[in-house]
Amino acid sequence: MELPFEKKVCRYYRQKRYDLLNMEQTQELKVPDSMPDIGRIIASWGQVVLRGKDWKAGGAGINGGVMVWVMYAPADDGPVQTLEGWLPWKSSVDFQDNGEDGTIRLECVLQSVDARTVSGRKMILRAEVGVILQILTPETSELCEPTSIPEDIERLERTYPLIMTRESGEKMFLIDEELNLPAGMPSVAKLVYFRMEPELLDQKVMGSKAVFRGIGNLHLLYMDENQKLNSHDFEVPFAQYVDLDGEYESDAEISCLLCLTSLEVEPEPEGSIRIKCGMVSQYLINAPTVLKILEDAYSPCRDVQLEYEPLHLPVWVQQLVENETYTTDMDIPNGTVVDVGVQLHPVRVSKQPGMDTISGGCSFQALIQNEDGSVEGRTVKTELSKDWKTSCDTICFSWSKGPVSCRKNGENWRFETQTALDIASVCNQSLDMVNSVLYEEVHQPDPERPSVIIRAKQPEQSLWDLAKGCGSTVDAIRKINQLEGEPDQDQLLLIPVI
Repeated sequence: MELPFEKKVCRYYRQKRYDLLNMEQTQELKVPDSMPDIGRIIASWGQVVLRGKDWKAGGAGINGGVMVWVMYAPADDGPVQTLEGWLPWKSSVDFQDNGEDGTIRLECVLQSVDARTVSGRKMILRAEVGVILQILTPETSELCEPTSIPEDIERLERTYPLIMTRESGEKMFLIDEELNLPAGMPSVAKLVYFRMEPELLDQKVMGSKAVFRGIGNLHLLYMDENQKLNSHDFEVPFAQYVDLDGEYESDAEISCLLCLTSLEVEPEPEGSIRIKCGMVSQYLINAPTVLKILEDAYSPCRDVQLEYEPLHLPVWVQQLVENETYTTDMDIPNGTVVDVGVQLHPVRVSKQPGMDTISGGCSFQALIQNEDGSVEGRTVKTELSKDWKTSCDTICFSWSKGPVSCRKNGENWRFETQTALDIASVCNQSLDMVNSVLYEEVHQPDPERPSVIIRAKQPEQSLWDLAKGCGSTVDAIRKINQLEGEPDQDQLLLIPVI
């Protein structure tokens, strides 16, 4: 006879690929005929933009670009000039999929941007872009739960509370705002460069909706009517919600990654600033899932044959945020810092058994106005590494930075920023599930069998193992020995034989 089973479907997303991509792009930029020859490059800045993601059979492609601004001093010692450029980038990864479209999540980080002179009318732009790329595909597993079980068949059932990715998606939105400079600040005559850095302040799941809010940190460097450099930071708030496919309890969590898809900043005639910024929020819903698995079965009264099916489930087991402060000093004896920025270096992971070493850093970039009126740009790098204990083969992280500050510190200028490294571990939980039970008719017990056996518990031996091996039951052993849990090692036990 065969025990009937009820089949239940467990749906989840499995991480198929996790990559740290580093791309270097170069492009020639010519000086327009209306502008003077290049004397020297002062500084360059950039903003990474994501243009598209393409899912295809056996792989995925991504593409975007870097908006680049270059400031240079003319050869004729005239006023400083600025140029704009665009450096496209693209990349692709290959992987084996299950034939269904999955999810591409990524985070773009501008690692460096610079320009060098080729001639008085030409320069070469170079940008390094780091992409943290995560590929997930939907999967299903069948869970087998027995029904109508004879009373004499003992069952070893265990429940596993697991955190699994149950849903993924993305939400595109546009920030369209008119901003005003504070009273007393000069109006914008010409924009030198701008950057937008999104920051999540809150994200949560509420039943069938996911909500998130944050701010866009907009930084402007501009010239006023007197050709003087000025900088200002705006905080542009945003809030969005997403209709989810499922309904979730309050313990479900959302994990968002934000990317810019477009950015336009224009001065308005009345003195305000118009910003149009496209963003995409790429989200995962991680929810607790309790699985009940039949792992073993037997009967003291009949023969029982079992068949097993392995389950390999991706489980989120650990998540934390590592906050670090990067500080460095720069010697600027005869000048004033008029603008400052910071660029993150690529994160590197060195794996050892039970330990990952995560290394990163940043470069502080300063624009300096000297006492003689000249302008120069400087860059200084700083590095840091952290050891992180893990028992998993796969870690995922996102890498973000906060505002950068600078202040006079004795003879030097001190630069400081805070970074946040959001680290998560994903492990494959392997379970052996009974998916078929065949059993015979009840047989008559052997009249010469002992009624009680005395045994000592051996190392790595459970009460279930003792009961199954001796033709008894866990309840019978616990009752006669007055046990509440597992017995101690080498403890002598009375085992009633059924």
